Amino acid sequence: MRQKSFRLAALLLLITPAALLGFQPLFDTWISYDAGYTPTAVHVADFNRDGYPDLAVTHEYGNTASILMNNGDGTFAAKVEYETGLNPRSVFAEDLDGDLDKDLIVGNFASDSISVLMNNGDGTFASKVNYKVGGGAISVFAADFDKDRDQDLAIANYGGRGGVSVLTNNGNGTFTSKTDYDTGSSARSVFASDLDGDTDIDLAVVKVADTSVSILKNNGDGTFAVNGNYETGLYPTAVFSSDIDGDGDQDLATANEGTRNVSVLKNNGDGTFSTKVDYETGEHPRSVFISDIDNDGNEDVVVENSYDDNVSILKNNGDGIFPTKVDYGTGNNPYGLFVADLDVNGYPDIVTANVNGNSVSVLKNNGDGTFYPKLNYEGGVGTNSLTVSDLDGDGDEDLAVTNAGVSVLKNNGDGTFNPKSDYTAGSWPTSVFAADLDGDSDRDLAVANSNSNTISILKNNGDGTFAAKIDYVTGRAPRSLFARDLDGDGDRDLATANYYNHDVSVLKNDGTGAFTLTASYSMFGYPRSVLLADLDGDGYQDLAVAKDSTNAISVLKNNGDGTFAAKVDYVTGFIPYKVFAADLDGDGDQDLVVTNVRYNSNNLSILKNNGDGTFAPKIDYGITALSIFAADLDGDGDQDLALTHESNTITTMTNNGDGAFTLPSYYSYGTGNGPVWVIASDLDGDGDNDLATANVSSGTVSVLKNLSNAAYSKGDMNGDGNLTATDIILLVNCVFLASGTCALSFADVNCSGSLTAADVVNELNRVFSGRPFPCS
Repeated sequence: MRQKSFRLAALLLLITPAALLGFQPLFDTWISYDAGYTPTAVHVADFNRDGYPDLAVTHEYGNTASILMNNGDGTFAAKVEYETGLNPRSVFAEDLDGDLDKDLIVGNFASDSISVLMNNGDGTFASKVNYKVGGGAISVFAADFDKDRDQDLAIANYGGRGGVSVLTNNGNGTFTSKTDYDTGSSARSVFASDLDGDTDIDLAVVKVADTSVSILKNNGDGTFAVNGNYETGLYPTAVFSSDIDGDGDQDLATANEGTRNVSVLKNNGDGTFSTKVDYETGEHPRSVFISDIDNDGNEDVVVENSYDDNVSILKNNGDGIFPTKVDYGTGNNPYGLFVADLDVNGYPDIVTANVNGNSVSVLKNNGDGTFYPKLNYEGGVGTNSLTVSDLDGDGDEDLAVTNAGVSVLKNNGDGTFNPKSDYTAGSWPTSVFAADLDGDSDRDLAVANSNSNTISILKNNGDGTFAAKIDYVTGRAPRSLFARDLDGDGDRDLATANYYNHDVSVLKNDGTGAFTLTASYSMFGYPRSVLLADLDGDGYQDLAVAKDSTNAISVLKNNGDGTFAAKVDYVTGFIPYKVFAADLDGDGDQDLVVTNVRYNSNNLSILKNNGDGTFAPKIDYGITALSIFAADLDGDGDQDLALTHESNTITTMTNNGDGAFTLPSYYSYGTGNGPVWVIASDLDGDGDNDLATANVSSGTVSVLKNLSNAAYSKGDMNGDGNLTATDIILLVNCVFLASGTCALSFADVNCSGSLTAADVVNELNRVFSGRPFPCS
């Protein structure tokens, strides 16, 4: 027993910082991390020598580089920024001073320089030292050009006469003055490799102006001579070298922004190249990387498509021919690309720097060269709101979305959806709500129509199809609606937030699903979002309204008969956009969450209920969001938050259990373009809450399945299908820290009905001794 106790103590010392932060729900799409303003390039290297690859990212207009440390599982800690030169466009990591850690080299486009930042040995970096290079430094590469066993530098210069600058290392991480080589104007990317098989390192440089790649052969002493120009596609922006066809020499691939393709140039064996073969990519490919994505021994090509917000993977047939491509979504406007095994599981993952999304996106490899995709469904032009409900009575949750009308997407039972069925609503529908409005036990639809100043009621035929709309007049420009029983007569009434009427309309139901406008309540502002909830605990539904001109929400208490007392205003952040009610702190009353969309406000406001429907002053979190929904996302019984952002992402904020939240330093997930609405529900019937977003710019609905209740088996704490020391560490977190994904179905390995040290001992015996669990 002594030996077992020693092992347990040792494992407790191995608990990672990420684990101590508590569990974050994982969804099956790419993961995005805040990387700072306008990231343009990314490089992967182990900066703190802990065995896990970290990220380095440059920011075009931030004049900084960010370091994001790996938590040990392929997720990343919050960025730490370092000053560079002006307008950094590229970054490279290499050991420049021979101390075995990775230093940084940054190409500064606007200051015609490179910045060298030396690693302090722990993944932090000393202040930059700048070196002058040619005009418009846009690409940098480190390699030993003169065979003296230290790393020299090559820089592609986009401005002036272009060409390449080479700086020789003095042996200690300082560098000589540049030597320039003329390759023609507008050099865009440089790559170093032994192209002619003579054991020294040559250079390949793509040039935008003459749509070609130049080969600079090394003379053997770190000086170079231009030795051939080869045609590429139009406007080549990146070049990469690898043995594509498996014949032992280095071939080339270029990303060609102008012709929307990749050119592959095969090496003849002597550093000369055959005529290019082009392969289609997406819109405006800007970066290219070669790696064996599917672990079949052949080098595949990965290219990011900046205008399509995705990456294309071109799978190698084994002979250097690429017949098909597969696309995977990234953040907004990917500009830089790197491929590396981020979670150290033997499979290369993909990282992109997203210039408009201010983020980096991480796409985890499933182990077979495929990646978690987001599931997008056509929602119609201008998709801008959605609701989830069992519309056809088959026991699963369907979707209804607004677009030019209203569309219904029926669930196949597994969280995938049939193509939409379209129904007519009024002009410019902006909000949809599902409820049994006519008392026949199925779910009808109510739609707010901003331009026609109406709501449309679409009654359910009983099978998830809907009768023609019936319209009712509201105030001007209803932007939001909500259905609840306001007057206690057992049917669902409606409230609408009327943006240009500066009021809220109440429409009473006569019990048959017909409505009469009975009252309007002035807001003295521009009401954008309305909800109904029992805020004061008296059993009646009160009103909460977000108003974007007064920087406040209004609360109107129900008098008990469906009329409302005078509003009471509570200050929020600047331009409140959405309001949501949930019991965030577990005290039995409904708190309020408000998204504020003005950038210089940059916050999310939470107002805690005092227990009587009055609210404490706001608590702000530094994150700007468009839409919000509260639900238990991680299965721990409290209400977490899901937020959508203009960067085409959704972020989860984990509740600490007391209504305080862990800021989303770690997990954001990709959606379609312009996600303006989010909702959470168990879409695939596996017991956890999935997410769906309405994406106004792409006219789609994104469905993100929650992996919290994925197909885990006993003891498999990370759901990867293998039992390893990582699972032991995660189980230790559950047993001793109550932290992590801790469902008894897989964490209680001895089937005792609770988590105890005995489960850890059984897990240790299974992993290290192969002993079976006491139960299955």
